[in-house]
Amino acid sequence: MQEVGKFCSPQCLIHVLKQCMRPFLTVVTLLFFVAACRDVSPSVAGNRAMLQPGFTGLDLSHHNGRIDWEAFEAAPVDFLYLKATEGTDWKDPRFQDHWREAKARGWLVGAYHFYRLCRAGEAQAGNFIQSVEVRAGGLPPAVDLEYAHNCEPRGSMSETLAELDVFLERVEAEYGQRPVIYTTPEFHRDWLSDGYADYPLWLRGLGEVMPRTRDGRAPDIWQYTMSGRVPGIESRVDMNRVPDRPPE
Repeated sequence: MQEVGKFCSPQCLIHVLKQCMRPFLTVVTLLFFVAACRDVSPSVAGNRAMLQPGFTGLDLSHHNGRIDWEAFEAAPVDFLYLKATEGTDWKDPRFQDHWREAKARGWLVGAYHFYRLCRAGEAQAGNFIQSVEVRAGGLPPAVDLEYAHNCEPRGSMSETLAELDVFLERVEAEYGQRPVIYTTPEFHRDWLSDGYADYPLWLRGLGEVMPRTRDGRAPDIWQYTMSGRVPGIESRVDMNRVPDRPPE
């Protein structure tokens, strides 16, 4: 992880962006990216520099119901990840509405795909690409990899991971950003521990102790609760934060 936010503390940045400059959030964030990461590979550094330490975000889907966007303006949130697709043909029925409202209101926003282990990676990438526009300045796409509500793997582990690689490579080529991998410590241990270190990591770890992978890697995004409350959304929400990075 490269050091970011050198010219303003995370607390300062959050205050300015949230209270004064939300419509210009993407522009300001990209300026920090250029200043802090100009000597680092754009594919990796660009993805990770967009979210500053201390940022808080939500991941939302149709399960959260209708959103009162006017009331949601008061939510103590800096970024949003919206579920777009699942498998080879399912599309979240609320994604387009969520995407349109979030962009119009100046949120830093990205989209994610729930990856089905029993489906072809190319077809799943096509489903996501068909649903999510290529948009400069947005958060990188994300892929949700977990056991819950999934299907039996497609062939052997090596065959299944080869399909995942096809998905990741196709999505990165389409959007020009390396996808973020969302997962659980258990799934990472079983499937991802021998590779994928070059992908930004979004890790679930419910509670007060930040999770790490088996090899000690800290997440770039930490999902710390699935029962958060924010204005404008009646259901409980998944909440995430960008951890402070230790000194190099």
